[in-house]
Amino acid sequence: MKVLFPSSKLKQQVRTFPLKKKNKKNFSIKRGAAFFLESNLFVLLILAILLINKNYWDEDGSIMVFIFISGFELLFILLFVPACFFYEPVRIKRIIQSIFKKREKNEWIGMALVFFLATLISLGLIFDMPYPSIYLPVWLAVSWVCAFVSIFIQHFVIAYYYFNVNVENGQKSIFNYFFKYSALFIMGFNHYIQLLLSKMPFLLNKLFAILTFLVLILQSFVILGVYD
Repeated sequence: MKVLFPSSKLKQQVRTFPLKKKNKKNFSIKRGAAFFLESNLFVLLILAILLINKNYWDEDGSIMVFIFISGFELLFILLFVPACFFYEPVRIKRIIQSIFKKREKNEWIGMALVFFLATLISLGLIFDMPYPSIYLPVWLAVSWVCAFVSIFIQHFVIAYYYFNVNVENGQKSIFNYFFKYSALFIMGFNHYIQLLLSKMPFLLNKLFAILTFLVLILQSFVILGVYD
């Protein structure tokens, strides 16, 4: 039940997180390139989901998909230069290990519950979209909500994500894993962007935070124009 009431521990994390000193880094094309490539892996995943249902696209579906993908690319291009200063690349080895690591029974159950709930919510929408593309409007909706909240309480959102995703040894219940994978689905992309923004100067941080919110909310409308 502890995971249901995270306020005390989360409050401590929020207090300490903003106080961490930001290490000054020199400009590095390598960091920017790593950010851009890793971001485009995410875009490729979305594109793959869209292509699965290509037969259901509207007559102008190809144009809408191009606009949709271009929206993310524009955001990543604008973040390229800041990423050259502030981004900390994720090691490919770490990503592979996290995907193929051995999982406990409770983790599989928690993951399955999140998948079932996301599917139930997605299929219950009024949007006339095929499966699995129907996940995208749900994901975009929760993403722009998280992005909007992050404009005002960015450090709290980052700390809350960490609190749910980092499952400790003594907290490996189904509920813990349910909240972990819920956070990954709902907040994963936003966290990826906000973590980079949090290392920027205040005004630049807020400018890009607002831009991220606007891009995501625009994408929510664009995706609806892909299908009949």
